[in-house]
Amino acid sequence: MMRKTPTVWVTSWGAAARAEVQRREESEPSIRLESAAWWVWLELPSTHSFAYPIYDSQVGYICGFMTVRKERRARGQQYWVAYRRIGGRVRKIYQGRAAQLTQQQLAATAERFLAMEVAARRGGIDGQKEVMPGQIGGASLEREAMMRRVK
Repeated sequence: MMRKTPTVWVTSWGAAARAEVQRREESEPSIRLESAAWWVWLELPSTHSFAYPIYDSQVGYICGFMTVRKERRARGQQYWVAYRRIGGRVRKIYQGRAAQLTQQQLAATAERFLAMEVAARRGGIDGQKEVMPGQIGGASLEREAMMRRVK
């Protein structure tokens, strides 16, 4: 039997966004993000990953999904990491522990992946450093922060 990855669906975008993760299980098929059931579900040993939509407001639709996976690190703790293939390479963004996995953080990560995808379409990011929102050109984030302090 083929396993289907649970998917988060955002019913309204913007300030009052509501999101639910849809699962294939019969008992309680959907869970609202940031509810008590959400935090319990993230900690379950059977929960390994889920998909989150990347919404492009410029075109008005979902342009793809990022996969958020639970990984065990060397210290024995479990952390969540988001993955997305952009420009032929798999990119990853650290999310933190389950308690840090909020709807706002997932939306911000989706925006970062969208910015990387737009940069890849414009000129490619394969040989360049990743440019995050708010970062000028190819400058490093440390240099960017230093230049803002100087101003």
